[in-house]
Amino acid sequence: MKNILLTGGSGFIGTHIAEILLENGHNVLVLDLWESVEIASLKKSKRIKFKKLNVHEFEQIENIFKDYDHLIHLAAILGTSETITTYDLEDVVKTNILGTIKLLKLAKKYNYKKVLIPTTPDVNWLNPYKITKLAIEKFTQLFNHEFNLNTTCVKLGNIYGPRERWLQADFNAPYNYQKIIPSFLMDTLTKNEITIYGDGKQKSEYIFVDDVSEIFLRLVENKKNLGTEIINVGTGKNNSVIDIVDSIERVWNRKLNKKFVSMRPGEYKTEILLDPNPLKKHIDYELRWTLEEGLKKTIPYYENQYQLSKNRKKF
Repeated sequence: MKNILLTGGSGFIGTHIAEILLENGHNVLVLDLWESVEIASLKKSKRIKFKKLNVHEFEQIENIFKDYDHLIHLAAILGTSETITTYDLEDVVKTNILGTIKLLKLAKKYNYKKVLIPTTPDVNWLNPYKITKLAIEKFTQLFNHEFNLNTTCVKLGNIYGPRERWLQADFNAPYNYQKIIPSFLMDTLTKNEITIYGDGKQKSEYIFVDDVSEIFLRLVENKKNLGTEIINVGTGKNNSVIDIVDSIERVWNRKLNKKFVSMRPGEYKTEILLDPNPLKKHIDYELRWTLEEGLKKTIPYYENQYQLSKNRKKF
């Protein structure tokens, strides 16, 4: 049994990680700016608690840190274009970089056994989210190398699955953001048209969220200090945006109406691949979910969200 602080635990990936930690007997305290429906439902268990806090509320967080010895730090302001067009740049830097450094210092002060922090693939995109995530990765490695804190960066591709938010999502979350698969599904349901940025040939690794939560569980339970090595959550194979459209159409048995527009601010045509060897080497894990298997579990969630939204509008 581990005592785990989970920041950003009300979000998409966080709720899945919280579930699998509880299923495996661990104690979890979720720190977040909001409490999601999923976290509220998990509170039936005595092994999970929720505290509404900002990562900058330093004194309160320090008091909490004393009672835990593992940290999974997911809290961040997300969004490739949104961190340019929508959110305040200073807030993004303050939350993502300074907030992370504060937590790393506390983890060192209270001799935490393991700290896990997600980062993003190495691409030369000039947007605040990517820039701050790169800085977070380097600071996390610094704390391992210079301060002997057992930290590991988990480099994530494009994660998808049930519960991921979209720009118009009404979950009372402090921030929404635009991600490809929920956007394609909800835009098809609401306006029968999807928007593709650029020519749709840009490629990324698309990873189902159940694989991600399993990897975080294994890393929490793995006592080994991996030094500055980064765990890539990927397969070494990628898909283009057009591939994603084709896969959705096959699984959904539905034609998607495509509108092509210019690339969004802060992102450029690129190809993302992640080496799966560290994942296999250190925790003996290979990703289990294919793209189409993951889509079969994902699509019904958004169909249900669409129906709930329609019902709310009737009243």
